[in-house]
Amino acid sequence: MQSLGCIRIFGAATFFSVVVSASSVLAANGAGTSPMAAPPLTQPAADQTKIQVAQAGAAVADKPVSFAENQAVRGAKLFREVCADCHGESLRGGLIGGPPLLGSAFEKKFAGGAPASALFGFVSNLMPPDSPGQFSPGEYADMIAFILRENGIAPGAPLPTNADALDHLIVEK
Repeated sequence: MQSLGCIRIFGAATFFSVVVSASSVLAANGAGTSPMAAPPLTQPAADQTKIQVAQAGAAVADKPVSFAENQAVRGAKLFREVCADCHGESLRGGLIGGPPLLGSAFEKKFAGGAPASALFGFVSNLMPPDSPGQFSPGEYADMIAFILRENGIAPGAPLPTNADALDHLIVEK
């Protein structure tokens, strides 16, 4: 999780430096001065592209994760068939010793502002331990929706399966 935070901070710092650089170039080229000033120099196309990419990246805001209620219903059924032996019917830990997926155990690992992509990646790449990756991305999203619902996350828009979209959804109550 620390590395994701560093990436977000680095991304923000990079965006800030691009904006400051662009402002400096505009000021140096006479933007905002009298009509008699020398015409502004144009930036190379590569620099313009970098600025546009940075602005587009900044326009994508992180927002709270949500899921569709029908995803959680499907996920509950699949969870009980496949995951309950390890994690328990009530997500409080099961007979085989899987960790609880409810309350502080879940919050410490996956909530508190972590991107939903971390939870999705963990579940879809490592679960179930005897056959990781056996389900479709949609089935994993359904099971995660169930876990989110049980942890008090409100339903809303469907939980996506796209890693880029999941990167901008934050797991928090």
